[in-house]
Amino acid sequence: MDELLDLVNENDEVVGEVWRSATVGHPELIFREVGILIYDDKKRLLLQKRKLNKKSYPGYWIISAGGHIGKGKNPEDEAHRELKEELGFDTVLEFAFKLLLTYPGNRSYAYGYFGKYNGGNIVVQEEEVEEVRFFSKEEFEELIKNDKVEPTSADWCREFWENSK
Repeated sequence: MDELLDLVNENDEVVGEVWRSATVGHPELIFREVGILIYDDKKRLLLQKRKLNKKSYPGYWIISAGGHIGKGKNPEDEAHRELKEELGFDTVLEFAFKLLLTYPGNRSYAYGYFGKYNGGNIVVQEEEVEEVRFFSKEEFEELIKNDKVEPTSADWCREFWENSK
């Protein structure tokens, strides 16, 4: 499903609109996305494994939830929407960063948020998510040795543990 997004410049200023499909292979077309990293009271991080049918990073472990920011939408509102859509729950989110990310074939401003898991059911979006699991720092390092982890997600997880001592 295609999405209409804000087209932004290198200063993250809206300069137009663009269909998500048009950005593939065109890193000069910068858009916005959100990422959410959920942690629990034991400082474990909730990661999701992407379905094999996903276009980018199929079968990889990534952050808890994320997605594109629709045209004219607020990043925090979109982060809450993605969290509910992909994992079936919501929580208070804390803004962590905004970064210009470059991936093979595209660029985006990523708005990152942290949220604390307070219990309750996790209901995954079956068409997007293969599985979810909480990882301690040690379990995460074993995961990296034995499975595929998206590089930006790995960096963000390591940064979380480094800064939450």
